[in-house]
Amino acid sequence: MTARIIGGLVYDLDDGPVRADFSRSPFDGSRQQQLVLGDEQGGDKLSISLTTTPVEGIDDLIEALSRVRDDKTRQTQLKEVA
Repeated sequence: MTARIIGGLVYDLDDGPVRADFSRSPFDGSRQQQLVLGDEQGGDKLSISLTTTPVEGIDDLIEALSRVRDDKTRQTQLKEVA
């Protein structure tokens, strides 16, 4: 899987909303999918296009997020024990 990053960025989601956005291309009407992180109202949002991403790439994203969640859970448990 390849990714195109336009400029470097670091985005801290903090407790911002996460949603999926589905639309149609204004050029050819094809279906588009995006993962949208952050608040559109405040202007602090990041959209990740998944339109050309194969299902396997989305599975990789889900797996990576699961690993992050598991690490955060472990860190929380360690803090509670300490």
